[in-house]
Amino acid sequence: MSVQRAVILLSAQRRMLASVYVHSYRTYSPGAYKPKPFSLDRQSVLLPGKERIRSSVLLDDPTQLVDEIPGSQNVKNIFDCLKNGLQVSNDGNCIGSRNPVTGEYEWLSYSEVISKSQSIGSGLLQLGLKPQNDNFVGMFAANKQEFLISVCACAAYSMVSIPLYLTLGWQSVIYIINQASLSVVIVNNTENALKILNNTQQLPTLKYLVMLDPITLDVQQAADKGGVQLIPFKTLEDLGRNSLKEPVPPKSDDIFCIPYTSGTTGVPKGVLLTHRSMIACIAALKIGYGVAGVYGGTILSYLPPAHIYEICNEIASLYFGRRIACYDGDIKKLMEEVQLLKPTILPLVPRIMNALFAKGKVTNQSIWDKLVFKKFQDALGGNVHMVVTTSAPVSTEVMSFFRCASGAYVFEAYGQTETLASAMTLPLEYSGGFTGPPVTCNFVKLVDVPEMGYFSKDDFGEVCMKGPNVFKGYFKNEEATKESIIDGWQHSGDIGMWLPNGSLKIVDRKKHLFKLSQGEYVAPEKVEAIYSESKLVLQIFVDGNTDQNYVIALVVPEPATLKNWLKCKGHKDTKDMNQLLTNKEVKKDFLMELRKIGSQKDLNSLEQARNMSFLSEPFSTANDLMSPTFKVRRGQARKHYEALINSLYEEGPLV
Repeated sequence: MSVQRAVILLSAQRRMLASVYVHSYRTYSPGAYKPKPFSLDRQSVLLPGKERIRSSVLLDDPTQLVDEIPGSQNVKNIFDCLKNGLQVSNDGNCIGSRNPVTGEYEWLSYSEVISKSQSIGSGLLQLGLKPQNDNFVGMFAANKQEFLISVCACAAYSMVSIPLYLTLGWQSVIYIINQASLSVVIVNNTENALKILNNTQQLPTLKYLVMLDPITLDVQQAADKGGVQLIPFKTLEDLGRNSLKEPVPPKSDDIFCIPYTSGTTGVPKGVLLTHRSMIACIAALKIGYGVAGVYGGTILSYLPPAHIYEICNEIASLYFGRRIACYDGDIKKLMEEVQLLKPTILPLVPRIMNALFAKGKVTNQSIWDKLVFKKFQDALGGNVHMVVTTSAPVSTEVMSFFRCASGAYVFEAYGQTETLASAMTLPLEYSGGFTGPPVTCNFVKLVDVPEMGYFSKDDFGEVCMKGPNVFKGYFKNEEATKESIIDGWQHSGDIGMWLPNGSLKIVDRKKHLFKLSQGEYVAPEKVEAIYSESKLVLQIFVDGNTDQNYVIALVVPEPATLKNWLKCKGHKDTKDMNQLLTNKEVKKDFLMELRKIGSQKDLNSLEQARNMSFLSEPFSTANDLMSPTFKVRRGQARKHYEALINSLYEEGPLV
């Protein structure tokens, strides 16, 4: 209790300092949204009825959802967000990237981005596209200015952007281009251009590749052979500028973009997101941020630009008049770039938060030390006002540390490609281990999953959302749409529970189950999430065979903490780390560390791993064991490590 009180006091002190910071920082005229008073003890409203539907405590009327941005009812689509940014920033800097020679950021103003967007949009019309909502543009691009300009260009002329992951398997790229009948694809480099051009016989609708990088001889030859016309991005811009057309703004219910789910299983599915969906999401974020939601500032764009998390970050940043800095592409130097840029808005994912926390070497004694806070804040650039995280749960310990040590408002959000943001923690939250109450643009309810023992009467069940942020359906996939949207409710496949304070906690996953020989089901992602709380774990994969009565774990250890742990356990230091990690006693000791955490988190005996193996190669998109959204591809991983898994069962349980 004393630690919790200290955290509360520290949080209160930090809020006072933050209020001074916000006052001095805000240079743009609009103020932060001021929500009605709320209590952290009652974060959502339980509506009458058997379905036990909950809504946001921030709504004036808990039965009426928000689909317009407070104070900006004229902002109806994504291009309007860009124009709003122009106004509130007084035509400030909009998009920037680093000069490879000087290392300094060079910026385009909001008016320049609007001008370039209209030129690119007009250029696309010159290629034969029409300013209609059934005209699609593929964007096979990275975190570059041109990508966001192209998204805005499509929005300005009612066209639909289809962002493509750089790390998608080639068969998925072919599938998407053909399903959408793309005639124009924007490509960032020679490698990806050749991937497309060497397979043009499978892409009958493709006519144009718009190149961000210079056109090389081998790319030109491949294009000539495949009958595809190459157009430099600058040439497309000049083409449009010389034949500029007035924008054709989309309707609110028109499709904004079709991001494809990353496909941990099966072929990817195109998610039909409308302009209304995105505007409702931004409205909910503005209300949910409350006093933290200042206009202006700087955000770093480094997540995959086709990921809905990054799309939301960028479009919301345009509305708030922020500067969007595109990182240079080297994820290993991400934190160096953060310290150079000194962003005020820092989007994170749990994997990065866990790594930063592990490097912090925080103890109960040092956490009160101002020097620890200062060092950590400097690691984040020294100027962070708001941290936002999503994509996977963050442990209570890590979240509490960030909220104390970062000197920033820290939000954890929950959502899907299909719903954007659906739940988010409140601005003054000091605890962790949950994703907060519903946002103001959707209702949330839990639905019975009897085969897993979850029932809504007990405040457990599958998380379902309904509201203007929910997608229209899957592109050309009516069967999948009917399975996902039932009576207007999007069924997430995630298992959640309502906490006493009215916030949502994700506790399990409905779809990823395997059965052991006892006939009992195990949800591996639940076990993985708990074991991942260990500072010794970088990545983990839990699996089991139906003819076996226990589960096994494959672990990529965290190198920063593993060496000290081995020394503490009395294992001899050796240069051959791989040999040491095959030692049964080392594996057994490590397994006991995991099982200790599992016991603390109430894993039952069947969920606890009884044998394990260390992996020297991390799960990644390069080896196709991880999706672009940093989720393990379970089918591929099981197949890839089939021999190893079988050998662990042949060896038998270690504990």
